[in-house]
Amino acid sequence: MPYTAILLEKKDGTAVITLNRPQKLNAINPIMRSEIFGALDELEKDETIRAIIITGTGRAFCVGADISGFNIDSADLIEEDRRALDMVKRIYELDKPVIGAINGIAAGDGAHLLLSCDLNVASDNVRIAWPATRLGLVCPYGLIRIPVEVSRFRAKEVLMTRQTLDKYLTAQEAYQWGLINKVVPADMLMNAAQELADEIKKMPPLSIKAVKKAVNKGFEGYEFAQQVVAGLRLTEDAREGFHAFMEKRPPEFKGK
Repeated sequence: MPYTAILLEKKDGTAVITLNRPQKLNAINPIMRSEIFGALDELEKDETIRAIIITGTGRAFCVGADISGFNIDSADLIEEDRRALDMVKRIYELDKPVIGAINGIAAGDGAHLLLSCDLNVASDNVRIAWPATRLGLVCPYGLIRIPVEVSRFRAKEVLMTRQTLDKYLTAQEAYQWGLINKVVPADMLMNAAQELADEIKKMPPLSIKAVKKAVNKGFEGYEFAQQVVAGLRLTEDAREGFHAFMEKRPPEFKGK
């Protein structure tokens, strides 16, 4: 299939999916999300591909969902939340290993992508956050994965606080928390990701598949996360968070 919002490159058994909306800091819109699904389907069927790298163009990995084209009162947003969760689940459950090459800000859906990868390399200028809380919502995949990957205390810290850019996780913090495997200078990022892919490609594919499936076996919580987000979408606070964000003003939450 032709791709417009992502780039797809295949070489020597490695595929690179590049989020390609740099003018929007690679914010994910429905077209990009559909193309990511399409690329994953294509790569899973391609027996020549043994490892997949996901990265972004420009100065951001992915700043989250592009909500600019949505009506806050529309049921489309709830459907988009479901699709977002389905996307990271698809990556998490993919038969082939996926390496995140995190090249800049990873927030919201971008941070979800990071959590769904099997290994992550980050440039030293990376900032990571799950900032939906300040919009009157929550990041559903963060609810599921951060307590498992780090701890419930760290999960509450990043989901209840650290919601502004100056408080986002740095690459070194994410490394110390165990969310990143390696931090490198920005100009070495793709080389470092490719080195990991090359090491994986030396291993028996069925063993790699078994390792991924066994380690990820405890993955649960989708239905609850979907219910939480769907409920929050209908609140006054969520509408206020959306309008305040679009109008670039501080929100006034009322707990309703």
